[in-house]
Amino acid sequence: MLSLSKAPEGNNMESCGECLWLENRLRRANNYYIRLILQQDRMIRDGDAEASSFEDAMQEAQSGRASAARDLLAHRRTHQAFSLLKTRTAGQL
Repeated sequence: MLSLSKAPEGNNMESCGECLWLENRLRRANNYYIRLILQQDRMIRDGDAEASSFEDAMQEAQSGRASAARDLLAHRRTHQAFSLLKTRTAGQL
């Protein structure tokens, strides 16, 4: 089922179940990355020597966040392309 959601730049865009799933994936990846940053920051302030061990996990989390964002943007482009095609086809009728 398609629904209408607000795009960040203020344009209306049709959303589908995959859009919602990809948005949720990006939100989870972002929250995980932020939790790692906060946890590392607390460890540094507490003088924990293992704080530097978070670097690899943080890089992986950042990579996962970037991947989720790329997938969402690519999916949204398919909606834009479909809308453009739909507009052109309607204009030809």
